[in-house]
Amino acid sequence: MKFKVIGAFISFFILISFANAKPMPPGTGNSVPANILFLVDKSQSMHNSASGKIANALRPPTDVVGNGTGNYFISAIDESGFYYMNADQNKKVSNNNVFKGVSDRAHGWKSRNLGSPVQIEYYSGNNKIYVLADQRGRSHGGSCKTGGFILYTVDPSIGVGGKNSWPKGSVAHWNVNRYPTNVKIGSLPFRKNCPGAPKDSRNKKAMSISGSTAMAIHNNRLYVVSADTPNFTRFSAMWVLDLNTGLDADGWGKGKFCNTNGKGTELTKYRFFDEAIDVVTEGSQVFMYSKDSSNGKAQIFKTALDSSGCIVDQWDKNPSPLVLEDRCGDTRGNGIVVRNGEIFTTGFYSHSVCKYNQSTFVSKVGVDDAFTENTAANPDLYINYPTGIDFGRGAGQDNTLFVVSQGRLEVTMINPTNMSYVDHFGDPGVSRFQGVKEAISYVLNDSATLQQANFGIGFWYGGSGRFRGFNSDSAGNLEYDSPKECNKNACIRVGVNPKGAQQILELFNRDTIKLQYGTKSGGFRNLLNDYFIIQKYPVTAYNPSVNCQTTAVIIIGDGAFTDAGGVISNVTLQKIKQLNTLNPNILTFAVGYGSDVINNNKARLSFQRIAVNGGTEKPPNQQGVFYAETSADLKKVTDTIVQNIISRQVVFSAPSIASEIKRSGELFQAKFQNRTNKEWYGTVLKTTLLGDGSATTSKQEWNAATVMPLPTNRKIWTALPGDTSINNFNSNNVSQIRNLLNLQGNVINEYHRKTTGSFPSRLTRCSSKALDGTIGDEDVGLINFVRGEDYFDYDADCVLNEKRTRVDETGKEIDAYLADIYNSTLLIVGPPKASMSTSSQLTEAHFRKMKKYGNFINKNSNRKEIVYGAANNGVLHAFDSLTGKEVWGFVPPLVIPKLPTVINGSLNTKSGGGSAPRFILDGSPVAHDTYFNHPIHNKEDWYTLLMIPYGRAGAGFSLIDVTDVNAPLHLYSILNDPIGKKIHRVDENGNLNSYAYKSTRLYETDFKEVQDAKSNATLGKPNVCNNGGTTSCYKSDTFTLVGQSLMKSDLTIFINGSDKTVSTSVTRTGGNTVFKFPVDVTHNANAGGVVDKIAIVEVGDLPIAGIDYDYRYLGETWSSPRVFRMPSGPGDKNVMDDEYVAVLSGGNGNFNPTIGSNIYIIDWLTGKVKKEIKITDKNNDIVNSVPATPVVVTADLSQEEYSGALVYASDLEGKITKINLSSLSGTFTVNTSGNVLQSPSTNNSSSSTTSTSGIQLYDNYTFFDIEASTQTNNRYMYHSLDAGIGVKSKKFWLFGGTGDYLNLNDTMVDFSKVKNVMFGLKDPFFPGFGNATTSGGAPKIEKLSDCKNRTDQANSDCPDTSDSGWYVELDKQKKVTAEPTLTGNVVYYPVYKPSRSVTECGSGSAYICAYDADCGKNISSDLGQNTAAGHTNEDCYYVGTGVLSKIISFGTKLYANISGESTNIDKNDIVVINAINTGLVNYRSSWRDNF
Repeated sequence: MKFKVIGAFISFFILISFANAKPMPPGTGNSVPANILFLVDKSQSMHNSASGKIANALRPPTDVVGNGTGNYFISAIDESGFYYMNADQNKKVSNNNVFKGVSDRAHGWKSRNLGSPVQIEYYSGNNKIYVLADQRGRSHGGSCKTGGFILYTVDPSIGVGGKNSWPKGSVAHWNVNRYPTNVKIGSLPFRKNCPGAPKDSRNKKAMSISGSTAMAIHNNRLYVVSADTPNFTRFSAMWVLDLNTGLDADGWGKGKFCNTNGKGTELTKYRFFDEAIDVVTEGSQVFMYSKDSSNGKAQIFKTALDSSGCIVDQWDKNPSPLVLEDRCGDTRGNGIVVRNGEIFTTGFYSHSVCKYNQSTFVSKVGVDDAFTENTAANPDLYINYPTGIDFGRGAGQDNTLFVVSQGRLEVTMINPTNMSYVDHFGDPGVSRFQGVKEAISYVLNDSATLQQANFGIGFWYGGSGRFRGFNSDSAGNLEYDSPKECNKNACIRVGVNPKGAQQILELFNRDTIKLQYGTKSGGFRNLLNDYFIIQKYPVTAYNPSVNCQTTAVIIIGDGAFTDAGGVISNVTLQKIKQLNTLNPNILTFAVGYGSDVINNNKARLSFQRIAVNGGTEKPPNQQGVFYAETSADLKKVTDTIVQNIISRQVVFSAPSIASEIKRSGELFQAKFQNRTNKEWYGTVLKTTLLGDGSATTSKQEWNAATVMPLPTNRKIWTALPGDTSINNFNSNNVSQIRNLLNLQGNVINEYHRKTTGSFPSRLTRCSSKALDGTIGDEDVGLINFVRGEDYFDYDADCVLNEKRTRVDETGKEIDAYLADIYNSTLLIVGPPKASMSTSSQLTEAHFRKMKKYGNFINKNSNRKEIVYGAANNGVLHAFDSLTGKEVWGFVPPLVIPKLPTVINGSLNTKSGGGSAPRFILDGSPVAHDTYFNHPIHNKEDWYTLLMIPYGRAGAGFSLIDVTDVNAPLHLYSILNDPIGKKIHRVDENGNLNSYAYKSTRLYETDFKEVQDAKSNATLGKPNVCNNGGTTSCYKSDTFTLVGQSLMKSDLTIFINGSDKTVSTSVTRTGGNTVFKFPVDVTHNANAGGVVDKIAIVEVGDLPIAGIDYDYRYLGETWSSPRVFRMPSGPGDKNVMDDEYVAVLSGGNGNFNPTIGSNIYIIDWLTGKVKKEIKITDKNNDIVNSVPATPVVVTADLSQEEYSGALVYASDLEGKITKINLSSLSGTFTVNTSGNVLQSPSTNNSSSSTTSTSGIQLYDNYTFFDIEASTQTNNRYMYHSLDAGIGVKSKKFWLFGGTGDYLNLNDTMVDFSKVKNVMFGLKDPFFPGFGNATTSGGAPKIEKLSDCKNRTDQANSDCPDTSDSGWYVELDKQKKVTAEPTLTGNVVYYPVYKPSRSVTECGSGSAYICAYDADCGKNISSDLGQNTAAGHTNEDCYYVGTGVLSKIISFGTKLYANISGESTNIDKNDIVVINAINTGLVNYRSSWRDNF
């Protein structure tokens, strides 16, 4: 008997976006994710450059000023002190006349006495640096508890001490003896009697200036303005010091005090000049300019000064600004400079610089980017958090703008005429702390990792701090990002939980973590004790009853501990050891970060002791302590540790099948075997089915892994310029391939070395076969590894060019370089056979007939049949279906950048080498016979084209021509890199094109009103929540983003995690953007106050060259595209001019707002985007995306009178969107009597109608809503739908189910809130396009509550005409694990029940649930009786342990892959049972043929 079934796939939706180890199939026993808590050092030294020990490295700078020699003083953040640098040479200057030749920086003082400089001025007349430091928020004692600004001078001619001792005479303050006698002490900003004020080197206390303060030097005068004093807002003042006369040795004198108008009344006019000022002479008049936000927005003011330096009395008390609103927004520090009437300002939050010609706006430049290097050739100017701005001094730099780019650790030089980049000095990099954020973010953006681990994070520096638990929301749910106590010494900011990664990324983006002085272990010791020992599950993620769960802590620090003796406390080490002795134990890893650890033996010893006591450092074979000098090193180390933790997971049963195809009585299975720290074994098996459809191991025909060609004989190819041969992926092309390896910044790390150098000695294990450096070594090794050679020396013999082998279960040595085909569906392509039979001229079959497709069939009737499958070493394999031999392998050019991530030097040990198993290519290929003008052959004809999506490996896909099996051709490859913010495209000639775009995330801290509230809290203003803007709590629905003019179409807006984009009004005005939210948002800046979360994602435009390839919102391409010919619009009845398109789901967005929540309509021939259809995100707590393949119903399938297709797309949050890609036209009318939409051809004039609507191409609406929420039912819809016509109802039905596929065992989830469903849904409007309306005329969204609940099967009623369908609630936290299968009027659901043993470890149970398609009646008992222990009372049919794939129906049998073991006796890696036979017209089977 011959069988013919086309249908091949499993739905193991395992996630990946960058580079981490692959998870085991869910349900195989290790579905309990690991707990990983990061504990990060937040000491001051984390401000140091993350670029390593380089000469020009800076801590984050705050201001810059020149001394007229081409050299510049730079002040740095907090207590970081001062640098002296040469701008042209970009190096620190060691000059004996400046700080006595200090080679690095003049150190700040750890007690913060002189900390936090925000502005510096240099006066050559006395060789002094005048410093304004912002110490608001640091108590100056007594009535000065809110702190304030201080002024001091630095004498650069005197040498400096260390952070513990500044030598006498090196620093002076505004000397008390020189204090102006006409100041009213206590009533104005200037306060001299603050008991806790900082002291200078002469032991004199500083003046504490409580109001906002700015300063400038011009024409031998120092101007200091202060205003906005807490509780004394009517007071403002300016002090003018003549720098030519009457100064003491420290540079201070009496000066002129400007604070009255001659009538004894204090003036408020100076409050418009207390944030950033510049004083200039224009003609004969001296003017003061300011950038100020006193009126609630950034404005520019200008006023004349009199001969004494004070503002002229005639100046208006409430002046009109020169510039009504600065388009750059608010600034920090000295953010304004004026030259020849031209005004230049910086925008701290907008990352920009603006230019004005007096009141006229000229230009604005700046792209927010902390990493990309500026070049003169690049039109974009990269700036990150700019602060001070000034003109150069001397050495030909007087007409060059100097902008302090704090986030980039550099000073950027700009041409003021055209605002273009000139040069920079400093380190164009980031701080160590930013490097930590980047490294952790890299791991947390990987979806494969997030399935295998939950994350949390804490910060530490001091000796105290406790963890007291988390706050709860109004429904009683724990808020893991809201600790009850958060001491600055040590605090767990985000507890380990399933949403921890998302919460950590939001915390990083909000940038609210402040660095402090100290590196004491006592604080994090308390956190470890409180979190893991005192608190109980689920406050802590550690659950002692779950003995298969790995729990680990990763401690990251960048210097020696300041515990007693300069090493970590033994008390802390004992606490770490105690955690490791618990059952199950808690592991602790240690990361020493930066040169201050690497070059300090005591520091290295401390980190080593942490790992030893934490049970992870066990030389020589087990590494638990790691060292990273740069941010790139830290990224790799962090990734390595997390992978190490995940690999410790306990596996209770072996993995099984990743895909299957059955055809002509044959079964094709892709199988794999996992290995820790090595590439997983893979193969494809061909088995002949028995006459009754059963499968047995004795009928196996071939095993592809055992008939692979030798590595040197394989034909492996990719897309390279100038080389289109079928074997171009080889070491001869290493230079071109290396360009692709480096494309996404994944570093090719050392694995084998000739000499030790600064690397671990184990890397020289095979020194005779290695080079130092990666060029010609690791790059060639990666190429040969993909081809099958043992470059990573798995067998420890140092023969790196031999083929990889293994010993099978029979003891036979077999080849082992076919990698795992995990999620990829196998695809068989033989001779062309698409249909030309049709009675309609609206079908693609008619198009084929008219274009002589029959000639193509005849020409290729003997074409070799090929089985295609994508493996996770990056190869799309083409296997001969008769022999199983590989014909060739294609490596898509845009997966090559992921190959360096398999290198892990820590796995190179004496017992053998290793590599990191990754998702490199994991999508399911599709093929379509296509008529077009071939760009390579330049001939219009029929061709067989194959698209391979990258799956969990990335947001991309490749299209190749496989018409000639022996001469395949690459047509295009496309990848969205959301981290690098680029679209990459490789064309048919192998040429790479990259299109950069801007992606910005904004949070509540970016809004003017929040910044004001925080400033008001610092100033001690009242804590009353209102919209006035004068208190420390702002509550309103209106918020302003200053200096940024945003388009709503580029934005996605969230309030407290709910999408409010549609209901938010966005208005652009005067260079700002005003948001009016649908609800009030509160930001209470006082400690413990209510803080609502605003999150806005903006994705900027592509350059013109890349506009046709707008894949900025594409996520990981989990789904398979659906290809058909689409009409030009309504009424287009000519299929001959239709276009080939592919419908592709937006993919997995990895819970990244905006990514993946869409459907792409792609030009199949070019890869250009024809249309992106946004899928509306509901107002709920699920970040939406569309990972599943859409249902596409064409005229060829439905035999309806339209061309093109109707599309049904299901999304993660349980909605179904209906999309019109057809030629349907006219007005569809709603019949209110039956609430049924009628097409024009069936309109009845006697019908009662209420609304009409014309149909257009790309029209779409939300058709159904499952009402999902993590807070109430934990429903997610990861999988596709099935569809067909009901025998009884004669209606078009859609079938689906829900379940959190990434957390099958419900770790840290309230079991009572897991309420999944299986459902059947009618579309009464099919084949029309329309929907019912509400009483108000708005489209009606069908909901689950509109369907009949068939959970209680005692109710035998089928859904009636008023019901939208039926649903069944799943008990015991069961979940649907793949799309259902409709056949014979029965819909089959694969269902998983989690293990609920004492330990909650081990595989769960697999069931097949069978329901009558029309009625929702459970007929699972017709499949057989449950006799296995523990399953006799189940409503569905038990088939084994683990998770089921989609069920394939063929003949009288049902087939499914299973991740554990099935109940089949002979072949227990597959489920084969008898189907229930009825009779239904089932479109879905034919879709597999068609697509």
